[in-house]
Amino acid sequence: MKSFLGRNSVTVLVVGSFSSFIELLVIIASFLALDYQKKYIRNQKELIAAQLNALRMQLQPHFLFNTLHSIAAMIDIDTKNAQKMLSKLGGLLRNVLEYDAEQMVMVADELNFIKNYLDLEQVRYQDRVTIDYDISDDILDVKIPNMIFQPLVENAVKYGIMPTIDDGEIAITIKQEHCKTLQENALILQITNTYNSKNTIEKPLGTGVGLVNIRKRLQQFYQNRFVFTSYFQTKELYVARITIPIST
Repeated sequence: MKSFLGRNSVTVLVVGSFSSFIELLVIIASFLALDYQKKYIRNQKELIAAQLNALRMQLQPHFLFNTLHSIAAMIDIDTKNAQKMLSKLGGLLRNVLEYDAEQMVMVADELNFIKNYLDLEQVRYQDRVTIDYDISDDILDVKIPNMIFQPLVENAVKYGIMPTIDDGEIAITIKQEHCKTLQENALILQITNTYNSKNTIEKPLGTGVGLVNIRKRLQQFYQNRFVFTSYFQTKELYVARITIPIST
């Protein structure tokens, strides 16, 4: 008994108990950290979903009102274009409903939505807008955040087409190329639009709500592994460009 309770044995017992206590704390901390991480990821997903829904709500009311108003005005004087707009509107709404719960979609799906949107605007503005697409076939299956490109397209129409009385142009390019900043092959989504420097609508200087929301959403999906720029290449040509890692 004496040897069992000797100085060395007591020391070993204390050290062992302390080590076990530390191990217990580490285990508890690990579980707490795992639980916190799960809650953080869940909250981030909920936040992204909420932002996506807010984006849809921002798009739908005024866009649908304007589109339906244009269709109503065309029915008697241009039945063919009115029917075309109804068909495109139906396609766009199908896209919204089909991918309502998806946070990531393929480029092909996002592009289909954008084309329906711009086709409607092209019918509305007719000879005031020309739309060009330069899309690489090898990136159609790449995954991107749902509706990440739409606010840029809407800005191109709002600032580039609506104010002009001459031919406006919108060019959309989606391709894969090496990005020096990310140091890897990346997906490039770019839109350029002509801009009437004499119009009275304020220029999109890169701090608008739509542009800020895009940056926030990119940050949530990719942390700092993205590049987002928007600038005037000339006084009459505006460029917006998203560079992100390739996901399949």
